[in-house]
Amino acid sequence: MNKHISLQTYVPKALAVWVRSQADDRKVSVSIVVRDLLVDAWHAQNSAGGKILPLDSQRQNIFISIALDALLAGHPDSSLRKRTLEAYHRKLARLGLTSAPVSGGDDEA
Repeated sequence: MNKHISLQTYVPKALAVWVRSQADDRKVSVSIVVRDLLVDAWHAQNSAGGKILPLDSQRQNIFISIALDALLAGHPDSSLRKRTLEAYHRKLARLGLTSAPVSGGDDEA
């Protein structure tokens, strides 16, 4: 797993107010809003013109999600997988994204 690295910058007041407003609206930290904006910009720049992302993030995300599901399914605490999926659906709702069915699909681990 990659360790996140802290970055710091100065921005105009209007931009700072907007970022803080976004964080308040989403009920997350300013750091999460800034990170999400930077990741989105990075993906947009790297996917423009058909470039392959250095980390091939789509394949990596698919592998991680399948591996995590397998680990959760085999965990001694049988409620852990359900609680993790519930947290995932809450996060999707908070971000305004459509979630997959809670029961999952045919390709679960």
